[in-house]
Amino acid sequence: EQMGVAKIISSSSEGNAVVYNKNIMVDCGVSFKALQGVKDDLQLVLLTHKHSDHINLKTLQKLQDQRPSIRVACCEWMIEELPNIRNIDVLKIGKIYNYGKFKVSPFKLYHDVQNCGYRIFIENYKIFHATDTAHLEGISAKGYDLYAVEHNYDEDKALNAIKEAQEEGKYCHAVGSIETHLSWQQAREFINNNKKATSEILELHKSRSFY
Repeated sequence: EQMGVAKIISSSSEGNAVVYNKNIMVDCGVSFKALQGVKDDLQLVLLTHKHSDHINLKTLQKLQDQRPSIRVACCEWMIEELPNIRNIDVLKIGKIYNYGKFKVSPFKLYHDVQNCGYRIFIENYKIFHATDTAHLEGISAKGYDLYAVEHNYDEDKALNAIKEAQEEGKYCHAVGSIETHLSWQQAREFINNNKKATSEILELHKSRSFY
């Protein structure tokens, strides 16, 4: 799936990796084989959190073996998850980091482990990337060009599934979705409050069961 500057390698609970501008990849939760078409142009891998669908250490190690100049950037909570990884840049929430052809800035997200999203600035083009968060309260991204935001579940579908499961005395995975992920309704409300007329939307991390 492609949208001009963005290419989704994978965006689901099976694995996550999205490439922007051919040279920036957010998350690395896929097989090395999945990166065959994109790995030669990558300059920076941005990591968000430690869940295995967002970080595949073997893939990252292979990537660095083949492309020794690739840098890996993350917030401090990811450092201990990266044994044998070189060229790590530790980023602070809210600060902007200049990589020459582009700039990046992490912002805090709200998941069941420490997590962040990224603002990516490529010349005059602004990208807002956010997945695996219960909400986007207190976050603003006015007039961005691309909103790549989690549209994990439909609120009505999830609530109905929970109700049905409760009636049968069963646990429903939608409970976890609601507590740690963003519904498409929340995503669209955030985007509609921030977007401009020409903004594009990339729907990430859709649930197979509840979307």
